[in-house]
Amino acid sequence: MKKILLTVLALTVFSLSAYADDLRIAAGAGYKALVEDMAAYYEAKTGKKMERMYGNMGQVAAQVKLGGGICAVIGEESFLKTSGVPYTSYNPIGKGILAIIARKGLKISTPEDLKKPEFAKIAIPDAEKAIYGKAGTQLIKNTNLGIEGKLLPAQTVPQAGSYVLSGEADAGFVNITFAGNNKDNLGGFIEVTKGYSPLEISAATLDGCPAPEELKAFIGMLGTPDMKKIAKKNGL
Repeated sequence: MKKILLTVLALTVFSLSAYADDLRIAAGAGYKALVEDMAAYYEAKTGKKMERMYGNMGQVAAQVKLGGGICAVIGEESFLKTSGVPYTSYNPIGKGILAIIARKGLKISTPEDLKKPEFAKIAIPDAEKAIYGKAGTQLIKNTNLGIEGKLLPAQTVPQAGSYVLSGEADAGFVNITFAGNNKDNLGGFIEVTKGYSPLEISAATLDGCPAPEELKAFIGMLGTPDMKKIAKKNGL
């Protein structure tokens, strides 16, 4: 158990201690840009802090089960519902979109391009723990791409993306947020909207939140025009 805790905490951006009335949010690493924008908005509106942690969703679920005062988890709803964590509500944020990115010097216009010899290594997040890895795996299977031998495993969306940015991989499966935020350092990217199960991104709440009023305020903000703009900016 201690080993699991250390693995998860290595990916956090805060230590779970701070102040009792701080809102603590966990999220899949691929949603870091989204959650950081949400946190900035929440803090500006309330004058209070939001603590954040990130990892693949398997690691996030493990951390939640270990405790630590996390009030909500942002991720894909079907994964959240099957994670074994007793969430109390699911609050929609937007729809997730799979993207395929290509390294500098390469262009991509369709998933079929991944069959080409210049795409020798293709990074993909862990399909068991990262929803865009699962979506990418479904796409490969459902469209008979036949590229399994080219796949380079990664733990998270940011790690898969970093392989492409560094040139270690020629292409990678990520979310549209990562692709858009790094477009100037890529050869190109495409949105993929078919070939995998729909991705409903939600904020799932937990019982025992040490900051219930802060959690209520944050959840109440999700449906506001400003939060919807933040979601749209981040590809949801």
